[in-house]
Amino acid sequence: WGCPPGPGPLLPPLCAPACGVSPAWAARLGATGFLISKCCFPLFKAKPGKAKRVRTIFSSEQLARLEQEFARQQYLVGQERCLLASSLHLTEEQVKVWFQNRRIKWRKQSLEQQQAKLAKMG
Repeated sequence: WGCPPGPGPLLPPLCAPACGVSPAWAARLGATGFLISKCCFPLFKAKPGKAKRVRTIFSSEQLARLEQEFARQQYLVGQERCLLASSLHLTEEQVKVWFQNRRIKWRKQSLEQQQAKLAKMG
């Protein structure tokens, strides 16, 4: 790959002669100064038939209810998950993933609390 000395001008895409892609379609690679066209690397292209999942933004009411349910029980399955999802206007998958992520957060907080206790004890 090689680096041009200093922040010099951008070089044309490496594949420009082969595929005729203009630098506007190219992605700059870090500090190398080289431009590589997206057509050269399938990794830069989205997978066919699979759209990127959009991050769910929960309202404060939804979060409050989810936290309330989590305080009651950390695992929500079957009919309970279905009813909660329906009442919050979310999909079961969104509720399932929220609970998974919340359990991870809870475990991390518990571990930090235990470590703080041990540190106090000496």
